Amino acid sequence: MKFYEIKDPYFALIVAEDEKQCLKLYKDIVCEVEDEKEFFDDMKTIDKYEAFKMLAKSHIEDGGELGVEEAFNQLENLEEDGEVLLIDGSLI
Repeated sequence: MKFYEIKDPYFALIVAEDEKQCLKLYKDIVCEVEDEKEFFDDMKTIDKYEAFKMLAKSHIEDGGELGVEEAFNQLENLEEDGEVLLIDGSLI
């Protein structure tokens, strides 16, 4: 599994087998993609440590941060068919 950071049009952190699966998850959960070539050009592959830091510092509903322990648990229990780990707060 690879970790993908997408910044436009909305931020998302996605774990997926490959770029095509990442695109499908983004389209299904985040928003439509008008230009797939631009989407692939702009996406960034990051390592598990970067994904861990992003998750740990992400904000949860009560205004606090997710934290190290919960971030670790999420990364240890990833869905086999990929998943969206973080999504732009303006979409919630």
